[in-house]
Formats: sequence, C-alpha cells, structure tokens
Amino acid sequence: METVVSAKECLQYTRFAEYQGVLVDSDSLVFEDTLVLVKHLRQENSDAAIFVFARYLDLEQRLRLFAAGADDCVREPFFASELAVRLGLTIRLRQAASDLAGSKTASVLRSGDLELDLIRRRAARLGKAIDLRPKEFLLLEYLVRNANRPVTRTMILEHVWNSSFEGLTNVVDVYISALRSKVDRDFPQKLIQTNRGVGYTFTCVSAFPATPRNRAS
Repeated sequence: METVVSAKECLQYTRFAEYQGVLVDSDSLVFEDTLVLVKHLRQENSDAAIFVFARYLDLEQRLRLFAAGADDCVREPFFASELAVRLGLTIRLRQAASDLAGSKTASVLRSGDLELDLIRRRAARLGKAIDLRPKEFLLLEYLVRNANRPVTRTMILEHVWNSSFEGLTNVVDVYISALRSKVDRDFPQKLIQTNRGVGYTFTCVSAFPATPRNRAS
C-alpha cells in the first residue's frame, strides 16, 4: 500500500503501476481538484476500485464524483472493517467485469515464437513462461503490436503511460532494459532492437526456421 500527499503524486504513482484500489481524501483538496483527480484516475486505471472519503460533500457533489468514475463515497466516521469489505467487493466486481469484457475480444497475441495471453496478462517464448510486471507486459504488448516498425520513446510514453512528458523518456529505457533481460537474455535471437536516435523496434521472426529447398540437378 502506498500513501501520497498530493493529487499530482497520486497520478504519478498510478501512471507507473497498477493498483486494485485507490482511496482519495477529498477533504484535503478543493472539490474541483478532487473531481479532476477522479476523472484522470478512472481514465488510467479502468479496473481499479476508486473510493472517495467525503465528510462534507453534498448530494450534487457526490453524484458528480460518481459520474467522474468514483465507485463509492465514504462518509466519516466509518468502520475500517466495513470499508475493507466494501472495497474488496468492488475490486472483485470490477475484476469480473474486466474478465468478461476481455473474453469477448482476441485473447492471444502471437509474434514469431513469442505469445501473449491478453486476458491473464502472461507471456511465453517457445513455451517458456516469462514473469512480467504489469507495465512491462503493456510495454511488450505495444512493441508486439508494432512489430518490425520503429517506435520512439515518446510514442511509447503516450501509449503505455498515457504521458507525453519527454522528461520521462529515461523511464522507457529502464523498462526496456528490464524487458530485454526477461524476453531476450536466454534466447539466441534478440527480439528488441535499439534504433539509435529513434527508439526501439520489436523484430518479428519466424517460430520455425525455413527448410532449404533442394536444387534441381
């Protein structure tokens, strides 16, 4: 569990990691700032349960928070045990909805000898499982969907982190390095290539080498 002291810091944390639940203390923010924060949290964390602590909010404000993406407004004082139950239930409901939505779309993405299970968020190469963190999986998925096409660090930031702040491009390099150690290290064929001055390219290779044809005598 992480604790932050500002809306900006909250967005930074949720942008670079996936959380099942986010608790927002509205009393520490101007209401309009709380509303904007909830909207951004919902856009970037569609499956997260978002609870807002609301001591002084009126009905109209609570309705606006629900419309922005909040799952519940919790009035103080409250029982921690009740909050835990309500939060756990909301997390399970959102996860179930996400699984149902995912089952209606293509569930497996393949490129050469690499396979991505988009529902279970699992990766494997030549049948060998690859343990990836959530953002690593999203990054690999983006690279695979753009196989054999160079993508810049800015493009990666916009599609994987929903950010265009170029000051974060070093974060991309860190994640690419971690991804390489997991996807390429134990295999002779390296899939993730560096394009100096541009970015990176995921190189799609055949899972099975071509069989040489016999020449006619």
